[in-house]
Amino acid sequence: MTPGPAPGWASRELLTLVRAMGPHPAAVVDWRGDLLAWNDGYAALFTDPAWLLPEQRNLLWLLFRWPPSRLLLADWEREARALLAAFHDRAARRPGDRRIGALVAELMADPVAAEWYRRPEPVGAPPPVCCFHHPVAGELRLRPVTLTAVGEPGHHVLAQVPDDRVSREALRALGSPGVRLTGRPDGAQGCP
Repeated sequence: MTPGPAPGWASRELLTLVRAMGPHPAAVVDWRGDLLAWNDGYAALFTDPAWLLPEQRNLLWLLFRWPPSRLLLADWEREARALLAAFHDRAARRPGDRRIGALVAELMADPVAAEWYRRPEPVGAPPPVCCFHHPVAGELRLRPVTLTAVGEPGHHVLAQVPDDRVSREALRALGSPGVRLTGRPDGAQGCP
């Protein structure tokens, strides 16, 4: 299958918002789950998407094709099932979308994703607190927050705010000001 178009871009306003949210992990995603922008807190908590190819900068790709995610998220199965089911629902409404086709093809390479995608479960409410087993920061308890960008249809800001003092201090130690953009200034692809 021919890869779909690379992820799009976020507005200057959303980039400013994501930057201001540091050290809390924050990212801008589109309706497909493509990462359009992220801050240093996001890169420190998960991985720096700048090191991934543009077509890999996707929440589902990170959950199913980036092996450390299964260790990082304490309840990986619940998170992965919920995100995959929501994606399945959105993808069904846009059957001709090439980017969706490329993502589905990539997901089918993972046996767990393939099985769950063929039998999606109803999407429930996300857990109020997500627990992370971070290799540097240790145990983190973070509350997910999703903001809809009204002026940019399909774009959302995803953020993680600390649930306790230990998590707040760990995020402060992990993150630093700044934002990472989709793509590299020199136009190169993949790892620098």
